[in-house]
Amino acid sequence: MERKNQLIALVIIIIVVTGISVYKGWLRPFSTSSEWKNEGLVMSSENYNIQNPEITDLENGCWMIYTHGWTKEDESRNDVYAFSSCDGMEWKPEGRVLETASMPAAVKLPDGKIRLYFLRNTENTSGMMSAISEDGLEFAVEEGYRFVIGGGESRDLRYFIPYYAVKGEGDPKDIRHMAHLSIVKLDDGGYRIYFDEAGMRADPAKYGEKAWPLWRIRSISSRDGLSWKLDPGVRIDIEQPPLVDMQRAGSSSVIRVGDEYRMYFFAGFSPWEDLNPYKRWEWSGTYMAASKDGLNFSIADKRLVLGGDVTVARAGNVLRMYVSEGPLMRVGKNNVHLYTQISL
Repeated sequence: MERKNQLIALVIIIIVVTGISVYKGWLRPFSTSSEWKNEGLVMSSENYNIQNPEITDLENGCWMIYTHGWTKEDESRNDVYAFSSCDGMEWKPEGRVLETASMPAAVKLPDGKIRLYFLRNTENTSGMMSAISEDGLEFAVEEGYRFVIGGGESRDLRYFIPYYAVKGEGDPKDIRHMAHLSIVKLDDGGYRIYFDEAGMRADPAKYGEKAWPLWRIRSISSRDGLSWKLDPGVRIDIEQPPLVDMQRAGSSSVIRVGDEYRMYFFAGFSPWEDLNPYKRWEWSGTYMAASKDGLNFSIADKRLVLGGDVTVARAGNVLRMYVSEGPLMRVGKNNVHLYTQISL
């Protein structure tokens, strides 16, 4: 009888501890996918502030990663830097390639040149520009903007607009802030860029007057890489099932695998958003969504890894996912870790 009571007490303790762990989020590190292998640290923030890495392949079979940020010697502005590698593990700093630019995304053109898209806000214009290069290092900025939006970044939530539904293509003038570019080639020879739309706040009619920031993933398309227009609708939206408590979807990287598009993106469920703790079992991190047409995505209900700002490349039958993870007590300075997955 005494042994039975001890077992009952042990079971009760296990249930209570498990319940508290779920409520507090203590089990979050163990809720990631076992399909992705952590290959370790590949880029350190020791000398560079590394933000939003984006990868592209080169003519010689190697890769280039472009990031925005600054060096520890000069933190006065945001520039674009390049890092090269032929094995995907050891990355050589190639220095600054663009000044006063952010959110880079590069694509190799049919003639072997590299076109680099980036964001630049001036006093009168906000949006996306482009630059061209023979070697991926020396870039000449192309004249004009490729895509213009209506706003500019503001850190004051009073100037954010309420969340709104997109009808049809929508109007670029309604977009307050554009970020995190990711480009893919289309079968018809054109291109699509996925980007974050930010500058929105939660709906007061649904959540009260607490104005936390929201962002979602939209896209633009182009036949020639120079003239771009909005695609209809939203690729990943706020609270899109099955992530019905998701308040921020962004920092995506899209790649073709077989006959589908796979989008790897950051989903956020932050505590300052006043959501109930028990709803945050699958917490912020990188998720995957799949699509046949590159426009309508279905989210897989499983966090893959911690961290965000991912960029994904393929080497044979191996997918390489580079993930930015901020070291503790070093806000804004991210290290990049490599995760790999065997892809059929």
